[in-house]
Amino acid sequence: MSKIDVQKFHRLIETNALINSNYGDLNSLLTHILDSATRLCEGEASSLLLINKETQELHFEILLGNAGEKAKSFTVKMGEGIAGWVALHNRAIIITDADKDKIHSYDILKELNFDPKTVLAVPMRIKDDCIGVIELINKKGDKAFDEEDLEWLEIFATQAGIAVVNARSIEKAHDKIKQLLHEQTKTGLGTHTVIAKSPAILEKLQIIERVAKTDSSVLLLGESGVGKEIFAEQIHLKSSRIGKPFVKVNCAAIPEGLLESELFGHVKGAFTSAIASRHGRFELADGGTIFLDEIAELSLAL
Repeated sequence: MSKIDVQKFHRLIETNALINSNYGDLNSLLTHILDSATRLCEGEASSLLLINKETQELHFEILLGNAGEKAKSFTVKMGEGIAGWVALHNRAIIITDADKDKIHSYDILKELNFDPKTVLAVPMRIKDDCIGVIELINKKGDKAFDEEDLEWLEIFATQAGIAVVNARSIEKAHDKIKQLLHEQTKTGLGTHTVIAKSPAILEKLQIIERVAKTDSSVLLLGESGVGKEIFAEQIHLKSSRIGKPFVKVNCAAIPEGLLESELFGHVKGAFTSAIASRHGRFELADGGTIFLDEIAELSLAL
């Protein structure tokens, strides 16, 4: 293996490591992938376009080169230009002499201040479905892109596709979690309505009204089934924390070996099975209320 090939594989490994560790900033992640592919294939400029399935158009997500923010206002129709052709046919293409190419229009590239002479474009695929296009414009040294460049760009296009899909999945999961947490606190009555005539219960509700105005920790005692969770929820709903999460944890239902990680989270690599960083329940409840049910079941050490 040549020194150049070793450098390419090292760049590929670095990109894989970044993908596995960071979906918080998709734009930065895609920029890194596109930059790596551009450097490896010695391109002068490049772009990454994503397909909007509803409008059947491509929009410029990342551009490296002369275009800058100007490209954000441009869209490409399916089948239009080089990127549109690649997206429509789900096939890669190498154009060695753009000036003589009559099939694929490259007017948009010229509008973006690119002067295309050679172009390499590949689809970003997920399970044979094209979700976007990566395009390299002009190889340095007035050289033409070749099949080896195409193979490397396809590898990085696959990485970019995986990054996009995974980031979107994580975003949907976070939105769902936020929605579920919001649904617990979106009404003044909460998820449970307390109706009482008993003097003993009315007395407890009056205590809740006073306690809820403070940030004090509250210990709720009572046999199983008497409604400790409902009273904890009422404390949250009548407090200034109502707009924040109300997180419930059944301490007795979580194995002791996992409870510390469950409550306080962990960073990637903290132990054998920690393949990714995880937020603990206390962090998720930040600014809101955490209800530790069956707290007496916790070990004294914990």
